[in-house]
Amino acid sequence: MSYKGHIKIGIIGGNGRMGIWFRTLFEAKGYECLISDRGTELSNIDIARSCNVIIVATPMEVFEDVIKEIAPHIQEDAFLTDICSLKSTQVKRMLNYTNCSVAGSHPLFGPYESYTKKLRVALCPARGDDWFIWWDNFLKENGAITITLSPEMHDKYMAVIQALNHLILISLGTTLCHEELNPEMLHALSTPSFEKQLEIMLRLIPQDPNLYSRIQMDNPFTLDALKNFKRNFETLYCIVSTNKDEEFVRYFKYVQETSKKFLKKPD
Repeated sequence: MSYKGHIKIGIIGGNGRMGIWFRTLFEAKGYECLISDRGTELSNIDIARSCNVIIVATPMEVFEDVIKEIAPHIQEDAFLTDICSLKSTQVKRMLNYTNCSVAGSHPLFGPYESYTKKLRVALCPARGDDWFIWWDNFLKENGAITITLSPEMHDKYMAVIQALNHLILISLGTTLCHEELNPEMLHALSTPSFEKQLEIMLRLIPQDPNLYSRIQMDNPFTLDALKNFKRNFETLYCIVSTNKDEEFVRYFKYVQETSKKFLKKPD
């Protein structure tokens, strides 16, 4: 049975880009939505005391301090969630400091995405069923695709989807700068696949470097993913540097065959 009482939503960090994104969505759907942030009339504690849905949308480096601050003031029948990019540590902290319903949430998109798109949100239920059902239903009713999994499994996948992927993009960008290539000529000679890689790399420009640093450093599974990548890269580097054609072809065929399992299935 989902929650059906009066709902007042509070967003801590509500003037941040993702805080604004969610506030706009809630208000468009008719919900009362309060915010706290630097310079706002309401404090974090005001939000915790007066709202029964509390969304923490702060940077990860201040997340624990915020939870400690608001925890004594959250109603026991309230719902607390976050929108951090990592979940293992964040969910544990919410559970340890509070007695209310808790779930971890990770919007798998940025604040510039349209509300009309089918956006993905990872959800990690932790304590309390009714509020989680309400939150899951709200997201789905507004076009989201939700994926429910444990905080640990979430972070294991994010070690590849975020940490490893970001590292590859940063490495590509650094290499291009060190090669001192002419940008116009690079674009003129780019294949379609490389042009796509450049477009993805350039999406880093408006991002917060501190957030990306925390995604690398705070995920307990990052080093395993990076070590695996480093091992495979070094093997391929050795094959190319020693001119082993047959070994390279074998690796290429292996990826051709095994990568088929990652082909996206039709909806």
